Amino acid sequence: MKHYLLFLFFIPLMALSQQPGDVDYVFESLKEADKNPIQVYHLDLHKQKLEAFPKNLSRFKNLRTLDLSRNKISLLPAEIGELTSVEELNLAKNKIYSIPPQIGALKKLKVLNLSKNDVEEIPAEIGELRQLEKLDLWENNVQKVDSNIQQLTQLQVLDLRGMIISDEMQQQISTWLSEAGTTIQFSASCNCF
Repeated sequence: MKHYLLFLFFIPLMALSQQPGDVDYVFESLKEADKNPIQVYHLDLHKQKLEAFPKNLSRFKNLRTLDLSRNKISLLPAEIGELTSVEELNLAKNKIYSIPPQIGALKKLKVLNLSKNDVEEIPAEIGELRQLEKLDLWENNVQKVDSNIQQLTQLQVLDLRGMIISDEMQQQISTWLSEAGTTIQFSASCNCF
């Protein structure tokens, strides 16, 4: 009877354990993911001291989520545009200072986290991310936001906290995103100068 009860207890646990190839399985190393690239849906390479964006990620044709947060990446290469299946991209806590125009090719992207980087400008191509629901730019150095941001009609949250953004720029961004009903998070403005 004891064995039967133990068996009944472990069946649900076995069903919950994820295996490579499962849609919900998260790969945590490129070496492991390279064994069967077609089965890679989620890749988590956070906190691995990467100094450069990993090469040839486009080999993971089914990649939906990519976490490269807490690394030392400063440059996003043009190849980022090849990640056409990615829905969530986490690049938080790196040293990224520029968003390349190829970002516009990520048509399925819903969440883009660039918090705690050094991004100075939101390029026009951001407007091509029509499925984007959340754009996190908390604690960057954003000085310029292109008006194409108003094309993000699905955008629910835009986080611009932790930066000094003029009242004029805040008003302009709010106007651009008013039809979408976007929640925009700003830090309190400062008349420090």
